[in-house]
Amino acid sequence: MLPLSGVRILDLTTVLAGPFCSYQLGLLGADVIKVERPGRGETLRYRSNGNPKMGADGMSLAFVTQSSNKRCITLNLDTVSGQRAFLKLASSCDVVVENLRSGALERRGIGYETVKALRPDVIWCAISAYGRTGPKCDHPGYDSVVQAWTGMMEQNGPPGSDPLRIGAPVVDYATGVSGAFAVAAALLQRHKTGGGQYIDLSMVDASLMLMASVATETVNAGVAPPRAGNRANSGNPCSTTYHTADGLLSVAVNEQHQLRNLLGLLGLEGLLNDPRFITPTLQSSNGVVLRSHVQEVLLKRSAHQWEHALNAAGVPAARVRTLVEALQEREEQGRSIFHRFCGGEESPQTGLQVPLAAFRFAENGPCIRTGPRSAGSDTADVFRELGFSSAEIAQLELEGTN
Repeated sequence: MLPLSGVRILDLTTVLAGPFCSYQLGLLGADVIKVERPGRGETLRYRSNGNPKMGADGMSLAFVTQSSNKRCITLNLDTVSGQRAFLKLASSCDVVVENLRSGALERRGIGYETVKALRPDVIWCAISAYGRTGPKCDHPGYDSVVQAWTGMMEQNGPPGSDPLRIGAPVVDYATGVSGAFAVAAALLQRHKTGGGQYIDLSMVDASLMLMASVATETVNAGVAPPRAGNRANSGNPCSTTYHTADGLLSVAVNEQHQLRNLLGLLGLEGLLNDPRFITPTLQSSNGVVLRSHVQEVLLKRSAHQWEHALNAAGVPAARVRTLVEALQEREEQGRSIFHRFCGGEESPQTGLQVPLAAFRFAENGPCIRTGPRSAGSDTADVFRELGFSSAEIAQLELEGTN
C-alpha cells in the first residue's frame, strides 16, 4: 500500500514543471490520468534536442523522464461532448493539476468553479509562470525566462561577467516538487476537514523560494548581494573553488573551527596568529591574501587527494565532477536515484533509466509500476470505467482524430 494509493489525479499539464508534479505523486501510488490533445499528444513527446532520431516515436527522453505511472488519454476539449466527458472525468478525481493559460478552461466552461460545483472537495493545483493573479497572470514563461525575471540569473556567474542561466531547469523541477508537496498537504487537510482546496502555484515564487536566504537579505537590506562566482553565500573568505594539481576543488569553510582544521591540515595554522587574520572580520578584509596562502598549498596535491583529506579533517570539500562522474559514483555507492526499465525487448523503454524521487522510504516508497504510455493508449479503458458505452467512446475517439 503506497502512500497515495486510491487517490486519482487528473493531469492537464505539459512540458516539465506540471508533469513532474504529477509524476512525483504517481511515484507514491496515485492513479494519474494524463489528458493530451488528440493526435500526437503533447509536443514534449517529440523534443529532439538537436537529434533527429530522438523523440520520433513520441517517447523523447524529456517525456520519458516524468511520464511513468500515468494512464494517457486524448480528449478534444473544444467539442461539447469532449467537455462533458472532461467534467465527468474531473468530478471522479480527487485532484486536478493543470498549467494551461489563464482562462483557457473557463472559456470552455470546464474551469475550477464548474468542477467544484460537481465535486466540492476537489483539490485543484493551477501552475503558471507568474501566478493566477496580478498584472502578469496572462503572460507565458519558461524556466530560463523565470530565472531572468526573478534575479536568479543575475545572481549567477563570476563578478564582472554577464549573468548566467543555471544550466539545469531547476525552476521547473522546484515548481514540480512544490506542487506535489502542496497537493499532498491539501489531501491531508481534506482528510481532516472534508473540504477541497485551490492551489495557485507560481514558477516565479518557486524560484524565489530557491533563493530564500538571499531573498531575505535583499528584501530587508534593500540591496541584493553582489555576484560572487564560486564564493559561498556565507561570505567566509576561504569558501570558494581552488585549483589543485589536476583539477578544481570546492571547499566550504563557514565556521571558525573549520577554518582552523583547514589551515592545520595545510600546515598554515600559524596564520591564525597573524595580526591580519586573528578575527573573522580581519580574515574577510584580508581574504585575498588568506586565499592565496591556501591556494599555494592546494596546488601541491590532486583534487581527489585533498577531497578525502579535508573531509576526514571535518572540512567539507568536493572535487568538481562532471555529471557523468557524479552519476557513476552514486551508482557504485548504491545510492542511485534511477529506475531502469526492464520490460523486455518489445518495450521501447527497456534499458532506459529515469530518476525517481530525492528520498527513500524504508517500506513502500516511491516506485515505478508502469512505464510511459503512448498518447491516447488508455482512453477507452478510462472512459469505460466511468460508465461510457462503447458507442460513446467511439464517438470521442472519432472527434479526437479531427
